[in-house]
Amino acid sequence: MECLQVRVGPAVVVRGPFPDELDAAFSAIRLPDGSFRGFSANGATYAVDGANLWDMGGPRRAVLEAGAPGSVNECGRWLTATAQAGRTLIGMVHQESICDYGPQGQTDKSMAIASSNDDGLSWTDLGNIITGSDSPRLGTTSGEGDCSMIDGQDGYLYAYCLRNSDWQTIVARAPLNDPTAWRKYFEGGWSEPGLDGKATDIGFIGTGAGYLREQGWVAAVATDPWFGGVRLSLSADKVSFLDLDEPLLPIDGSDWDRPAETDLVAYGSLLDPESGSNQVGSDFLLSYVYVPPGEGFESRYLVFHEVSLLVQDEPANTAQVGLALTRWSDPESQSLVTSTGPLTGDRLGFQRNKIVAFMLTRQPGDIASIKFAECSRDLSGRLDHLIADEGSCAPQGYRRERTGGWLYAAEQAGTVPVYRCIQPETGAHFASIAPDCEGLGSREFLLGYGLAP
Repeated sequence: MECLQVRVGPAVVVRGPFPDELDAAFSAIRLPDGSFRGFSANGATYAVDGANLWDMGGPRRAVLEAGAPGSVNECGRWLTATAQAGRTLIGMVHQESICDYGPQGQTDKSMAIASSNDDGLSWTDLGNIITGSDSPRLGTTSGEGDCSMIDGQDGYLYAYCLRNSDWQTIVARAPLNDPTAWRKYFEGGWSEPGLDGKATDIGFIGTGAGYLREQGWVAAVATDPWFGGVRLSLSADKVSFLDLDEPLLPIDGSDWDRPAETDLVAYGSLLDPESGSNQVGSDFLLSYVYVPPGEGFESRYLVFHEVSLLVQDEPANTAQVGLALTRWSDPESQSLVTSTGPLTGDRLGFQRNKIVAFMLTRQPGDIASIKFAECSRDLSGRLDHLIADEGSCAPQGYRRERTGGWLYAAEQAGTVPVYRCIQPETGAHFASIAPDCEGLGSREFLLGYGLAP
């Protein structure tokens, strides 16, 4: 783990906002003609077609609907992952019953398996495969669900699921040639049935799993507010996971009671840009659902980051994880914004200008650093987005949006200076590694030192 170097690219919004969609991990497949089909769900599951994985903003069509009242899927059917078995597409389907949502209500979760012979436009339900050993009761969410599914390249499919009774991750597997026969991992073996069986938790690693082809590792991502960000965990045996010490993304919270002061990053998954599957190479996409700070679930966005994972010969001397501090420009006003997070709302039309540097996602333990927040204010009808020392947004008349990341306080090997600059004509702030701000504005001062792009 200490020999990994991870670089997380710009946050790109590829779909949204939606009030009635993007309520599960996003999955995708590559179609025979080279185009892509993505699957987004919220009660119903929708197919979205595009020329490539970045082209997922188009119209949707329902391919799975909620079941009849009283059924295990009466609240809906969410397709959460797919795997190819010959010419058949296998789908992992999250189900919910007892649709009494709310603080004092109750919901029961379970998983089913389905198959498709037309690239996911229609599905045949093959039956329930994973249920919890607990019983539904008022005021709780029961059962097991929200599973991702990977092809373990050993003849088995693996499902990484959330157990709602204790919020731990469990794992089950089934032969690829019989995706209805699931067994849960329990006390060192695959001994318990998928339906109502017991399971040994494998820790809180999240349910967003993928398979790293080159290393033969399972990778899982989880939004973990106690860890301070989106955590990456890796396993060589599919059940024992180690965590990378630094998050892929920093977060301020994980508040599902919306609207909230902090943003929300949820339903992380890994996608291969060439195939759409979660069988990925060292360069893959991190996908998640995003709700901006101050917004409710009517403002859900699908966000992608390009991620590069490099296994080096020896541990790195600086931070292992770098998150792209990206400069964006408005094609109409030419106003600039620099951020490590997604641009939403009025900023959706901004175009990527360049990666300025890579920020740290956690304070380093032995080197002086500075934590930065991202702040904004309306400036005569224009947005001014500021990178500022933590705690200085409000004193300068700005609203704090989110944690941007950390910069080193002094120059280190492999770093570049990051300056805060201002556009005289618009009053908008931006960042640059050039003392002359690349001729785009005038320099205010040095912020710190980031990892070189």
